[in-house]
Amino acid sequence: MDDNAFSVPSASDFRHRWDLFLSFRDEDTRHAFTYDLYKSLVKQGVRVFFDDEGLRGGVEIQPGLFEAIEDSAASIAIISPNYASSHRCLEELSKICKYRRLLLPVFYRVNPSDVRRQRGPFEEHFRNHETTYTDKVMCWRNAMDKAGAIKGWHFDKSESDTEEKEQLIKALVNRVLTELANTVGLATYTIGLGSRLEKLMSVLDVKSNGVRVLGLYGMGGVGKTTLATALYNKVLGHFDCRSFISNVRENSAKDADLLSLQNQLIHDLSSGKSPVYSVAAIKEVLHEKRVLVVLDDVNNVSQLEALTGKREWFSAGSRIIITTRDREVLDEHLVTVSYEVRELDSSDALKLFSYHAMRREKPIDRFVSLSEEMVSLTGGLPLALEVFGSYLMDKRSKEEWEDALQKLKWIRPRHLQDVLKISFDGLDAEEKRIFLDISCLLVKMEMKREDAIDVLKGCGFRAEIAVRVLVTRSLIKITEDNTLWMHDQVRDMGRQIVLDANPLYHNIPSRLWDRDEIMTVLNGGKGTGCIEGIVLDFKMRPFAKDPSGDRISWENFKRSPNFTSALTYLRERHKKCLETKAEREREVILYTKSFESMSSLRLLQINYTRLVGRYKYIPTQLKWLQWKGCPLKNLPSDFCPRELAVLDLSESKIEEVWHRYNNQVAEKLMVMNLRGCHNLVATPDFSGHQKLEKLDLEHCHSLIKIHESIGNVSTLLHLNLSSCWNLVEFPDEVSGLKNLENLILSGCSNLQKLPMDIGDMRSLKELHVDKTAIQELPESIFHLTNLEKLNLNGCQFLTKLPNYVGKLSSLKELSLNDTAVEEIPDSVGSLLNLEILSLIWCESLTSITDSVGNLISLAKFLIHGSAIKELPASIGSLPYLKVLSAGKCLSLSKLPDSIGGLSTLAELQLDQTPITNLPDQVGALQMLRKLEMMNCKHLKSLPESIGSLFALTSLNISNSNISELPKSIGMLENLVIFRLNKCTQLHILPDSIGNLKSLHHLLMAETAVTELPESFGMLSSLMILKMAKKPHFPSAGNRVPKEDLGVAEQEKHKPFRLPISFSNLCSLEELDARAWNLCGKIPDDFERLSSLEILNLSHNNFFSLPSSLRGLPFLKKLLLPYCEQLKSLPPLPSSLVEVNVANCIALEKVSDISKLESLHELNLANCEKVEDIPGLECLKSLTWLFMSGCKACSSVVKRRLSKVFYVSHLSMFKRMNNLN
Repeated sequence: MDDNAFSVPSASDFRHRWDLFLSFRDEDTRHAFTYDLYKSLVKQGVRVFFDDEGLRGGVEIQPGLFEAIEDSAASIAIISPNYASSHRCLEELSKICKYRRLLLPVFYRVNPSDVRRQRGPFEEHFRNHETTYTDKVMCWRNAMDKAGAIKGWHFDKSESDTEEKEQLIKALVNRVLTELANTVGLATYTIGLGSRLEKLMSVLDVKSNGVRVLGLYGMGGVGKTTLATALYNKVLGHFDCRSFISNVRENSAKDADLLSLQNQLIHDLSSGKSPVYSVAAIKEVLHEKRVLVVLDDVNNVSQLEALTGKREWFSAGSRIIITTRDREVLDEHLVTVSYEVRELDSSDALKLFSYHAMRREKPIDRFVSLSEEMVSLTGGLPLALEVFGSYLMDKRSKEEWEDALQKLKWIRPRHLQDVLKISFDGLDAEEKRIFLDISCLLVKMEMKREDAIDVLKGCGFRAEIAVRVLVTRSLIKITEDNTLWMHDQVRDMGRQIVLDANPLYHNIPSRLWDRDEIMTVLNGGKGTGCIEGIVLDFKMRPFAKDPSGDRISWENFKRSPNFTSALTYLRERHKKCLETKAEREREVILYTKSFESMSSLRLLQINYTRLVGRYKYIPTQLKWLQWKGCPLKNLPSDFCPRELAVLDLSESKIEEVWHRYNNQVAEKLMVMNLRGCHNLVATPDFSGHQKLEKLDLEHCHSLIKIHESIGNVSTLLHLNLSSCWNLVEFPDEVSGLKNLENLILSGCSNLQKLPMDIGDMRSLKELHVDKTAIQELPESIFHLTNLEKLNLNGCQFLTKLPNYVGKLSSLKELSLNDTAVEEIPDSVGSLLNLEILSLIWCESLTSITDSVGNLISLAKFLIHGSAIKELPASIGSLPYLKVLSAGKCLSLSKLPDSIGGLSTLAELQLDQTPITNLPDQVGALQMLRKLEMMNCKHLKSLPESIGSLFALTSLNISNSNISELPKSIGMLENLVIFRLNKCTQLHILPDSIGNLKSLHHLLMAETAVTELPESFGMLSSLMILKMAKKPHFPSAGNRVPKEDLGVAEQEKHKPFRLPISFSNLCSLEELDARAWNLCGKIPDDFERLSSLEILNLSHNNFFSLPSSLRGLPFLKKLLLPYCEQLKSLPPLPSSLVEVNVANCIALEKVSDISKLESLHELNLANCEKVEDIPGLECLKSLTWLFMSGCKACSSVVKRRLSKVFYVSHLSMFKRMNNLN
């Protein structure tokens, strides 16, 4: 083979030599399960490393084995009983974990729990290894621990059980193919973030209380947004609310757009509050909560002023991250720290380039020097490295790389776009046209990938292939919601290419995207034959108005609330509303004559405009017309769209599409979008549209009839009629719809039946008839052997399913939620591919057929809110069930013992059922992560076997009748959240609870527990402890002497003291111990709770707080209302934001609070014995001060506050006037 060429056959192979490495124990599985799996993978084109070369031979492990692991994208470890007896297997597993390859474990006749803990068959093997491989055993144990913790596949049948084995192999192959597909198109690779993140995390210091504003600046494409996003994701959990505003520069080009960003900010930070168009509204929202805000790509100080105002507007502890290309934007009065995001160093740049060029961290040896030279020429810019590296990914020889290097040297790139253009130059002619269409036109519309493909296919392009190429070259990306996205530098490069093309006519570019330029061309009659595309959208947005009058009148009203100021404010609001309405009603008029000379026009968007003139001037070569909000009742008779492929008239006033006298049929029409055309009464005759593939009529509320010709459109793939409320029937003749894949009739509430010959739609994959009035399914439906999804939700007249539903052999999802179905036919058990069976709120359904146990592919079984009385014993035979939801099944009183057979079950929901206990077999659910039993008021106990649920992370038994917890509860070493709220019969926690090393949240409000075990301090991971009780407010005349109380009541009123070990909870962030009858003194070692942020000890009877309280560096809220024995407040930590000692009627002394610089709220209401509040006048962050009923200190406090200027801004301060 030529040494200058890669020794692999394709660009995708360039990533790794092998797709998959198989790790297995020869004597257990090689000639049975493993070999069958290997053959199935190879058959699907997966490149599997399977040791046929004897690399496992001998005592020593051959280096080639480790090289194969490193050069594989993923691994499958088949862990069998003798797996750990082989040091070679253990070494393989250790290397797989070390190289961080995707690991898919198969537990072959072994328990995952035994794998994780090296018990059972592995215990003796590891004991033997301890003597021979002492230095390696710990690594091997860690690898086994990691493998055992991964959710994998379990096989415990005999090899002779071929059906079970084939199903498992099929599932494994599908997973591998899915993972490999994701790796090719969607994998992201970030380099150089670690050290930067670490440094910036210390700058942000999310635990501290001050407001911090971080400015990230640097040139375009250097990775500012990537860094800001990584920071945002890492710290967002520390804030009450957060908002990430993307592309501020682009999205605020117009005043109206800036208002839209303001509204987004208010919406994000105020839980969906209605937008208010004023900076004052933003100020109010920012001041309320601890927020995290990212403003990405700011280029103007006015944008910051409009979106953030001043630093003091923000609540204490808030963080703002700003990215910009212009350092001058980062006003030193607002920004705390400015950080320059620089190019990657040579080492990291080489890694990033290598990944995008070769999908590996290091270049292949013979390409190292070429790679290093290219990296130096691209300047270490991440975007340039990504795009140029992707350009080289399918270049296999050294000659091609050398040629690319010469191009880079020749252009001597002065700008990033020079580098990016090399990638563009590498496209073929059609790919270039598509790239320019996307960068200039489609990306501006935030178009979905599928819709863009339709538009480009309509132009005669090979769109699927081209888009895939552009994604591979990193010129475009597809976001998680399937939207086209392009970096603004790449977009600008494409637009610059169009602008530099120097067309022959008046220097008008081939594609127009700027609204002002488009209007100049159209109004000035400057259209030329070179124009191929125009996007013009006048969709109504909130219009920019001078808010000063409105804002000033509002501020006046707040300062002086009286009739005159209120009337002035309302007058200003009314004036503004009238102005906005007038602006909305102003039409944008275009003249058809303006388009006459545009003979090459392919793509035209004219949303929310009115066309005036003869429509014959619209170019006949038009391929795509989007005219949302079209004001016409129909398209005129002189409109001749002979080449039109995509017509989008959504949200328009169309009553019928074509004029009745129009003989010009759009014969090439592929897509017709009439979504939201509320006036449309009937569809057009489709006889002339024999190339139609997609028809969208969603929300055409007036639609009564579908033309019968629809049944003969053999090319139709997608038909959406959802929410066509007045549609009564679907045409009976549908035999021609042989290629239809999706039929959506959701919400057609007057549709009573489906066509009798629906079975002729042999290609149908999805049928949605939810919320219709159908009463039965036609008999021919069993012919739909390709149907994968059948949605019948909300069909309240549907009482039964036909028995032949079992013939839908490809069905994966069957949804019957909220129907009147009374029984499930036995034939359902024949649906061997069914993955989801949903029977939620089927209130007439009382039983489930035993045949459900035959659903070997079922992953989700949902019967929430149904009338089912019991689950069939056969349910334990479901090998891949992951979710069983039976909450609010009010007749379900027990689970079958066979529940223990659900070896893959991850989530079990039984909330609000009358279940009294769980069977012991529940302990066999080794994969169970979530158990929900809230409001199970008949539940009295949990079985000891619950301690065997080693994978359990969330357990909820709130509001149950549990009287005690089993000792085995302490064995749930992975439990993270434990909810016990309102378990009023629970009096004691077992000592073993201290063994819950992973517990983060313990929620036990309103239980009967009156003391905590000494082991409680062992909960080293505990972050949230909420154990509040209901406060007792006896009236003065109803106080009962203690000796007259019953035993239970006396127990409730018994003094409570925290266990000595309590101060060991060093991770505790929130403690709510309201009404626990804490008496005497709080322990002095409280400062050891060093992570504490919220402390609520209200309604308790202690008389003093420890002086060590000031040693809690992160404490933000100290809540002590109704602590009626408390006599003094010691010095408090400066981090506090809120202090509440309302109704502490014995409180006499408050220590100096002048150091509480972040204090936002202080509540001393009814502290009638307090005589002074030293340092009050120093609290510049104070916004709320409550002091009603503080008569002893009123004059002193007024004297202190009279010396400071900011007192007028104190909310509630007027209450001070009523103290005398």
